[in-house]
Amino acid sequence: MSEQLKYGWLRGGKLSVEVPMAATQALYAQSGRFVYMNDGAATLCADAITTIFGFLEAHAHTPATGAYLNCIIDLTAVFRIPINSGTFVVGMIGDTCDISIDTVQGAQLDASTEDTLVIVGGYSTVYVDVMMNQNHWGTGAGADA
Repeated sequence: MSEQLKYGWLRGGKLSVEVPMAATQALYAQSGRFVYMNDGAATLCADAITTIFGFLEAHAHTPATGAYLNCIIDLTAVFRIPINSGTFVVGMIGDTCDISIDTVQGAQLDASTEDTLVIVGGYSTVYVDVMMNQNHWGTGAGADA
């Protein structure tokens, strides 16, 4: 098991699109960067958000409102993010969990309400390796008729 602390994309597909950013989205170096689309703008996923769209490829900063950033939307991609609550144990592999923001975006291993992430690995209370849950991918809004 790797104990490296490189957060972000680890392996798998890397299909991506550019997305415009919503206002005041602070991106931190040692944080997750999962977003959902809110009225056409990428917004960081937090607790209680029920959809997920992708993972931003960006350095630590607060992008300007409307700035376009690359967003990995590949459902085969695996990402490493910090753990905000709970402890990873091997029996969690294949389970789902939630996302929270406690200054940095991370996994709530002790919560399974929104189930936006699927656990595929991890280490203690430090990090977890996850994939986006295909059942919650997209906006959930459908196309305008």
